[in-house]
Amino acid sequence: MKKIFILLALSFSATMFAQKFMLEGIVKDKDSLTLEAATVYLQSISDSIPIAYGITNREGKFSLQVNTYEDTKAIFNIAYMGYKPYSKTIAVPKSDYLNLGTLVLEDQAEALTAISIIAKAPPVVIKKDTIEYNADSFKSLPNDKAEDLLKKLPGVEIDADGLITVNGVEVEAINVDGMPFFGEKNGEIALKNLPSGVISKVQVTDFKTNMQKFTGEESDSGTKEINFKIKKGKNRAMFGDIKVGAGTDNKYQGNANIFQVVDGKQLGVIAGTNNINMSRGFSALPNTSASTGYLESDFVGANYSKGKWNENRINSNYNYTAQDRETAQKSYRENFLPDLNYITESESTGYNESDSHKAKADLQKIINPKYKSSKQRLKISNETNFNLANTISGSQSASTSSYSDGELVSDYTSRNQTEASNYNIQNNFDVTASQGHGNYFNIGVNTNFSKSNSDVNSYSENILYNTDETIIQDQEKNNENKSSNINVNTILVKEIFEDFKIIPRYSATVNTSKTENFIYDFNEDLQTYSDFNENISTNSKYITTTLKPSLKLRYDVSDFRFEIEGAHTTTYRDYKDELIEARNFKRGFKYLTYSGRIRYRDEKGYKRITLDYNQGVNLPSVSQLQPVEDVSNITHIRVGNPDLEPQINHNIRFRYQNDIAFHNINVSGDARAEFTQDKILNSTITNSDLNKYTTYTNLNGDYYLRGNASVSKSYFNKKTNFNLNGSLMASFDNSLSLQNGLKFTAQTITIRPRISLNCLYNDIIDVNTSYSYSTIKSVYDTDSFSDNNYFIQNLQFNSSIFFIKNVLFVTNKVSYRYNSQVGNEYDADAIFWNAGVGAELIENKATVTLVGYDVLGKNNGYRRSVTDTYIQDVENRILEQYFMLNFTYKFGSFAGQKMSGFNSNKGRRGGRG
Repeated sequence: MKKIFILLALSFSATMFAQKFMLEGIVKDKDSLTLEAATVYLQSISDSIPIAYGITNREGKFSLQVNTYEDTKAIFNIAYMGYKPYSKTIAVPKSDYLNLGTLVLEDQAEALTAISIIAKAPPVVIKKDTIEYNADSFKSLPNDKAEDLLKKLPGVEIDADGLITVNGVEVEAINVDGMPFFGEKNGEIALKNLPSGVISKVQVTDFKTNMQKFTGEESDSGTKEINFKIKKGKNRAMFGDIKVGAGTDNKYQGNANIFQVVDGKQLGVIAGTNNINMSRGFSALPNTSASTGYLESDFVGANYSKGKWNENRINSNYNYTAQDRETAQKSYRENFLPDLNYITESESTGYNESDSHKAKADLQKIINPKYKSSKQRLKISNETNFNLANTISGSQSASTSSYSDGELVSDYTSRNQTEASNYNIQNNFDVTASQGHGNYFNIGVNTNFSKSNSDVNSYSENILYNTDETIIQDQEKNNENKSSNINVNTILVKEIFEDFKIIPRYSATVNTSKTENFIYDFNEDLQTYSDFNENISTNSKYITTTLKPSLKLRYDVSDFRFEIEGAHTTTYRDYKDELIEARNFKRGFKYLTYSGRIRYRDEKGYKRITLDYNQGVNLPSVSQLQPVEDVSNITHIRVGNPDLEPQINHNIRFRYQNDIAFHNINVSGDARAEFTQDKILNSTITNSDLNKYTTYTNLNGDYYLRGNASVSKSYFNKKTNFNLNGSLMASFDNSLSLQNGLKFTAQTITIRPRISLNCLYNDIIDVNTSYSYSTIKSVYDTDSFSDNNYFIQNLQFNSSIFFIKNVLFVTNKVSYRYNSQVGNEYDADAIFWNAGVGAELIENKATVTLVGYDVLGKNNGYRRSVTDTYIQDVENRILEQYFMLNFTYKFGSFAGQKMSGFNSNKGRRGGRG
């Protein structure tokens, strides 16, 4: 602690005597036109470290808060696409203000990216629809992965569920050098295994499909995608690491990763094993949230990629995963029904052993025109996915139910064992002919074939005290399912006159499923499962055919885009069961759907406003339509309703994004409303023995409203990197339910403010903290239910402190959760603290880290869930406290030159990034 105090004192003293001033000016071209969105920034003369950066506004003005500390001079730079880089040395003024006046940029002879030819790129560059972060400007720990780097970038947040957002907008896809990594759209393998130190830039753009990228169409997703650019010298790099860890209670983990990038090709191999609840990847300091149960996992994967979305491409990968999971749970549920309240206490355990094989091959051929003047291009692509999995699982549970006055109603026990296997092969063939100017024709043929088998042995016993009756179900189940899905779809985008396009589409789908589900009851006399149970067995064939023509009209004017679309869908269903004729049905559905969109985007892409309307239709499922009782569960009988109507959802969404780049501020907002017509509801009757009988009906009046607003602010100088993010979410849910013949409405209001702060000071102290407060209030329109009102608090605090020229470091991850309505049976709050201390060895090639998981032993698996008809508190078995010593060795080279360590980043501030 004394050393920390001294470091802080010295840093504070240095700040007191720092060279602070405001730097302003105007950027124009030779024709005196102001240049908006030019990147301006200062560098240190001694080591080229960025000191401050900013973006010019509509008037070409910039205003930088500069702190040069001990430097008396600095290098001033301007970078702008299509113009020569501007650079000059300026002297630090004696006053607190310096105006450089009007600065003129000269045209670039060739349209080079000005940013790329400046020695040191600024931390952040905004280029119309792209935000580009320079990874070296954001410090990372020695063993940090790509996921850890993202958490340090301005405007980027990763919540407790792993959802990534940039300036409040969800990230849908993650690529590496413009290509999916190991064939994954969500980039999980890249996030968990790619070392942060080998990333040169993080690029954030609007998410586009491959067809939108090829044809040049604008994104309409409303989401983002992230691309990690790998550091490459002469386009060649090879890097990897080997990691092992051993801990108390026989805990272990190990990983080996090797990646190679050569002339646009990607090669990668990953492998690992652990028993600390990690599915894939390696973490020197575990996350603060632990998954349920105990998990042992082994995995291996290989990937080969060549070519981006606009090139001839080959992408192939293979992944194998074997997992063993053990779970245990206790629960306490208060059930609320009209004139019937009861309590259920349960305990259960389970296990699941699985191994899976996944393989993917993605081929793409682009045929360019013979003459450069032609805009016609042809893209032919084929993507094949194959999955194979085998599973052995089992569970057993026991529950006791009693009325609210304590009178015992029932004791229920069950156990089952399952052996299952399934395979799936999916193929997508696609041809796109582009004629330029956004005109194109596309046809695709998609097929999906799957087969699954399972053998299940199940036993359940329900003791009913009111009737002094015991119901036993002891069965063996053999299931085989074969299904196929064939889809043909076409789309034409054609400009009729300037800025007006028609977009007709047509889709035809045929889905076939054949199921044999044979169930045998146990014969007491023969002591075998020999009594065929026809009532709950099935031998069925189900065919669904869907035809959907549609037409969209699009008009672009100035910065606005207007779209309307209408579609007519015809669906035919034919279900036949050879065992019970009453299950058979034929049903046709015909319906129209509509959608519309108004979009505004300014010339630079800083401000975007979108208003969408979509009408969606949910058809009732087979089980919801069949008027035959399903008695496979002795405590819950279900029967379908053949007169159900389709459920229609009307969705309205407003989105607002504004990058106020001049002030390094981003503001975004999102408002949604959904109104449901003919909502398909469960209508459940619970009798005095607490057995349930459920059918289905349509009701009107269900809707929800949701709004979210967020703002982020970043500040950057030579020694400080500061990011502040704040958001406010509010929702109103008007939800219908039908229980024991009573129709009632629950109105739930949720309000959740959240704030997060990331701060790095002088490459010595790195702090990341967030706090959220959620208040939930549910009000019922009947006296049969009590209103609910409670709140949940979540606090997370992560810190890293570096000593002795960044050789030693101490890390902490602390999380705290409080739920005001958790019952007396469980603790309402939980605190979770992980800590680690480490050192870098062998010229930063190796790292030794001692970590403690749940140091205080205060973490718990308590969770509460609240619905219209019950409140449930659950205690799950979780990973318990342990300590582990980890060793990591990193290797690699760029352009044939060996690296002394991925995180060394020589020339950066303290020497580490």
